[in-house]
Amino acid sequence: MNRVIGTFLIVALAISIGANADCMKDQKGNVVCGKGQCEVDQSGKIYCADVGGGAMRDQYAKVQCGVGYCAKDDSGHIWCSKAPGGGAAVDSSGKVKCLGGCNEGSPSLCNEGQ
Repeated sequence: MNRVIGTFLIVALAISIGANADCMKDQKGNVVCGKGQCEVDQSGKIYCADVGGGAMRDQYAKVQCGVGYCAKDDSGHIWCSKAPGGGAAVDSSGKVKCLGGCNEGSPSLCNEGQ
């Protein structure tokens, strides 16, 4: 029974990670897609995270990406889960909590949308 549940969870995770690709329109109306979540920066360029990753604009409207999903703390810093597809949320004290721990969001983890 544990094997069945384990197999189900692995398959569900793989499906959910693949389903998180993102597409959005740029300033010219062209559709731009990425493997993970996408966001537009201050100049209108679209940047996307890798599969299972998050993308958010920081307080300066620059896109920060992570291996997992991201959230913004009460100081405006972006924190992302260390786990691909992992969640991130802000607690009642304004601090970000992440599945598997948090890393600071980084533009180096972003790719230009295609």
